[in-house]
Amino acid sequence: MWTDFIYGIGTFFQWAFQFLPMLGNNFNALLIVIGFAAASFWISQLFKFNRQAKENGTLE
Repeated sequence: MWTDFIYGIGTFFQWAFQFLPMLGNNFNALLIVIGFAAASFWISQLFKFNRQAKENGTLE
């Protein structure tokens, strides 16, 4: 019972990951670009909130 379950999970992951070599390094580059975009957005939001906190005299 458990053996079939574990082998089923292994088969699923082998199927799911067989597409990664086809993507090559482009997938890694895409993830890096998404990460930089998310970090840039996050930092811009932090600056905006700090500016609002200074204007309102609230906690930074």
